[in-house]
Amino acid sequence: MTKKILQFRNLAIIVLIVECLILFGLYLILESPLIFGFAMYALIKNMILFVLYVYMTYLYETNTLSVSEALNNDAKNAFLFGGIGLIQYDENRNIVWTSDLFKELNINIIGVKLLEWQPHLASLFEDEDIRIIDVKGRKFEAYNSQESKLIYLKDVSQFLSLQQDYLDQQVCMAYITIDNYEETLENADEPKKALIQSKSRQTVVDWAYSNGIIIRRFKSGGYLAFFNERIYRKQVENKFAILDVFKEMSDELDEVMTLSIGIGRDSRVLRELDEMASAALNLTYSRGGDQVAVKSGDGRVRFFGGNSDTFEKSNKVKARVISQSLSGLIKNADQVYVMGHKNSDLDSFGASLGVAKLAQGYGKNAKIVIDFDSIEQKTKDVALFVKSDVGYKDLIISPTDALEHINKDTLLIVVDNHKPSLAISKLLLERVKNKVVIDHHRRGEEFIEAPVLTYLEPAASSTVELIVELCQYQNIQFKINELDATVMYAGMLVDTNYFKQRVGVGTFQSAAYLKDLQANVMQAYEFLEDSYKETLQKLSITQTAYQYNSFILIAVANEENEYTRTMLAKASNSLLDVSGIKASFTIGKVSKNIVGISARSSQKINVQVIMENMGGGGHFSMAAAQFTDMSIEAVRCLLEEKITEYLDDRGEL
Repeated sequence: MTKKILQFRNLAIIVLIVECLILFGLYLILESPLIFGFAMYALIKNMILFVLYVYMTYLYETNTLSVSEALNNDAKNAFLFGGIGLIQYDENRNIVWTSDLFKELNINIIGVKLLEWQPHLASLFEDEDIRIIDVKGRKFEAYNSQESKLIYLKDVSQFLSLQQDYLDQQVCMAYITIDNYEETLENADEPKKALIQSKSRQTVVDWAYSNGIIIRRFKSGGYLAFFNERIYRKQVENKFAILDVFKEMSDELDEVMTLSIGIGRDSRVLRELDEMASAALNLTYSRGGDQVAVKSGDGRVRFFGGNSDTFEKSNKVKARVISQSLSGLIKNADQVYVMGHKNSDLDSFGASLGVAKLAQGYGKNAKIVIDFDSIEQKTKDVALFVKSDVGYKDLIISPTDALEHINKDTLLIVVDNHKPSLAISKLLLERVKNKVVIDHHRRGEEFIEAPVLTYLEPAASSTVELIVELCQYQNIQFKINELDATVMYAGMLVDTNYFKQRVGVGTFQSAAYLKDLQANVMQAYEFLEDSYKETLQKLSITQTAYQYNSFILIAVANEENEYTRTMLAKASNSLLDVSGIKASFTIGKVSKNIVGISARSSQKINVQVIMENMGGGGHFSMAAAQFTDMSIEAVRCLLEEKITEYLDDRGEL
């Protein structure tokens, strides 16, 4: 303000001088007495104005004091009251002076190197403007003026405390349901039913009350809960121990029940919290239950638990409803395309074949979309074998051909996959409006946008099992011939590791159904036989295995060679057959700049969680991940780190 007034004064004086010069100049030129009179008048007037300007400026300056002049000796108290501290340092960053605040805090750091006292201040000499540091339990904002070699400190302890209190009181909402609750009650007699209801409810309510959570039951086996962020963080710290507590209670009752919890947080709008909690709960269902899904306002999703493999639930009603909905969509479609995932395996191809034959049964033009440049070798051999058969003429098409013939009434059925990034053709996903998703993998954060029908059942052994189940509820006669059934049977063999993993009653019922359709079991096994070269390759991988601990094996393939994902999976399956091993991981190059991991486990370790933490996914006992532009050694170190985190979270280290 002072600077602007001085600028105005100087400008006014210049104007006055110029006025006088102009008038006297005109008098000298014209020698007019009138102009001389005006010139003298202007001179006298401007001299008076000049004196007034100087006097007013003097008055302003004498009545305007700097902060230091106004406060004088009280400046010290002002800085102390405001929590302001100053540190001066020299060119070597040695502290040469500190303000009185440090004396009040009994801190003597004169002569000490600045960065030895507070290493975090190093960022202020680089690109950071302000840094929060801790000084004797108090929080200070630090700013560095490199020109004057001063560090300015401002005490923000109270502000940060109030901010944290505000954040701690933000509301979280949760839906809590008991998995397999209704089925358990149906199979129990009256005394046992009463005991199950009492014990399960008491376990959930006791946990809620002991943690300060407001909880209300809104249906049988379902609860609505409200709590704040402080309580949420406490649950995160103990990894939502209620999951294990409830499971222990269930084991004592000799029943199979778990909890699924969906939480919405990080929003001040209750409706949004409700939507996020509901969406999170649906995620836990699609991932097999026994876990907590937390959806935040920024869209991030975190998962906790998932320590139990998905138990098989016989839900014939759901399968029948899905089957009827699917048939309705097929009837209304002009044409049907069926698409699996990149690097297609026999489960993906077998399921595609089953769906295509179902659509043909309704008289629809059905096509299977396959990219022969992105397909597992054995599946490629089978697909080419099928394509060469006269009865399958024009059934298999490329993604490019599919894109040329789609229209607004095209129905796209995606099988064995629910992630757009793994689709054979992302463009086909984007172009086709009506999409159906049928998959047996646990749902991840990434999901195909706006499908008209979704059938996600992680308890199923394979997608072929789901397709067989849907086929049994169709009201038409459609032809699945011997070759179709054989390929589908081979798909089940692949995803169950020859009926050794993830099998349930439904798995064998589906296998029996395919056998009734004349599936050639011997030929299905022949589809999967390894050549002599492949056998040696698998042995070369498994012999590199080392024990990460007493129950986990990690194999690291030769970095000079490239392997198929199927080969890595087979190596992991072989290692899992070793006595006492609960999980196995195989790392190897799958292309020039991509490293893959294949993970397998028994029912004790959830490899899906480990792989998800590395950007991959899959099932509880079968999962994978891949990395671009990383060395095998870097991937191995990352894998060990994530395994350690997983075991540490579960107290198994």
